[in-house]
Amino acid sequence: MSYCPFFHTLYDETRPVGNLGRGTHYSVLRVPTWHDEFLTPLQRGAFLDFAIIWDEDHDERVIDAIQILYLGGLLAPVRYIGERKGSLSVLLDPKVVQIWNRAALEQYRDKVNDVAQSLEDPWPVIVERANGDQHSIVDSSLENVATYLKNIDILWQLGVKPKNQI
Repeated sequence: MSYCPFFHTLYDETRPVGNLGRGTHYSVLRVPTWHDEFLTPLQRGAFLDFAIIWDEDHDERVIDAIQILYLGGLLAPVRYIGERKGSLSVLLDPKVVQIWNRAALEQYRDKVNDVAQSLEDPWPVIVERANGDQHSIVDSSLENVATYLKNIDILWQLGVKPKNQI
């Protein structure tokens, strides 16, 4: 399935798989990027692979938020993004959260929040590190969610990739 003309779908689960959370499933998308995960401009384009974590309703309105983040140059640090119970979770590369100072992280959170509020149906937003414990991208225990997200990353090696690694 093609969710957006900017994104190439590498993998797509269109309905719940297994028994994690309430109908959890995921898709992996690839998009060209001109920034690394720290939002530093690259000398040449690269590709960003990221995962959308869906809940039982497979709410494709999340694509609108992703497109705006992408066009605003804010997508490169994102590893996972998803909507659950009316909230948008944006999970960042843990290295980014570790390296950015507090002001940079807050500025990024504010920009993502502005995007979420600009949507036709505004959402509260949580911006957190992918291996953090402050998000609710899946309705399950922290341990199970961490394992699930880590498995997706192991399978797909999410993040910014130079062209010679594709």
